[in-house]
Amino acid sequence: MKISDCNAVGNVFYVAVPVLKPYPVEEIEGSLQDEILREIDTLKGVYSVDEVKIEYESVQNIEPYKHITQKLSPKRYGNSRMFVFQMTISNASSLLKPYDKLTAQENYVLSVLSYLDTFAYSFAYALGVYCDGIFDVDDFMTYFNDENYGTGGGVLNLFPYLHKDDATLYKPSTEISLQETLNWFLSIDDIINACGKTALGKSLSIYSRMFSSFSSDEDLFMCGLLSVMALEALYESNGSKKVLGEKIAAFLKIDKQKCEKDIKKLYDHRCSVAHGGFEFPFKFNAPDGSKDFERSYGKTIDSFKLGLRYLFKSYRKMILLNKKELSFAYECL
Repeated sequence: MKISDCNAVGNVFYVAVPVLKPYPVEEIEGSLQDEILREIDTLKGVYSVDEVKIEYESVQNIEPYKHITQKLSPKRYGNSRMFVFQMTISNASSLLKPYDKLTAQENYVLSVLSYLDTFAYSFAYALGVYCDGIFDVDDFMTYFNDENYGTGGGVLNLFPYLHKDDATLYKPSTEISLQETLNWFLSIDDIINACGKTALGKSLSIYSRMFSSFSSDEDLFMCGLLSVMALEALYESNGSKKVLGEKIAAFLKIDKQKCEKDIKKLYDHRCSVAHGGFEFPFKFNAPDGSKDFERSYGKTIDSFKLGLRYLFKSYRKMILLNKKELSFAYECL
């Protein structure tokens, strides 16, 4: 395929993302919902993948794309708000992959679509961190025209469910914006790589595993374990709850005793799961409300909530300080 063929194909693509409203919706302030939805509506920026420059902008009027976006529908409870982002690609010829038996246009489109997934996933991760997971991202779709499109599955996250019986619902932060949060995610090299290489990259790769539908292999009962693993990776605690508690308290500047008490709770659950002490319900058994199921489920959710709280606080402070790595100095007493 020639570069001239790419120019003939075009460089504007679209990503459609349905954002599910909070559950339970009646417990979230309407003004908070509107504020975050307005922020999504104004997202605009640029990021790079290898040598390729990708500009994105939220489309204000999605009516002309309804015939495309209607192919997407929420998989779970609640209404959704559909957002469409226009993606403008520069220098995309370097993305071409040696696909056999494809036309020049098919090769080009397939190559670009695989890179646009980076934006959709980063948007889902950023939204989760920014609003404590109150909003839920459903499957997304990337498309070039009516004939060329693809859907990305498994972007659903479970975080809104954690707020169901929680009186301490999210309150908007004035320190960072959703735009800053998304820019931070799109600037991290590890998100583009197959595996996280740095401490932050490893932590984010574990965080991404928490995004799941109920039917996927990333099981809900593993999320309590994953949340503490993501913290361990980020703070490079090397399996020590003492080190992890000290580092988190130092970085977030919070009460050390309270932090260490919470980390002990996380480690108790972690060790129980990792070493065979946790009573897992069988995956394909119906949750019939039995006391055994409710006890196991409750322990998982408690650990998940606690781990996410510290993880989100850590990510948000790194975004505020524009940090991609953490460093700590120890004093000899």
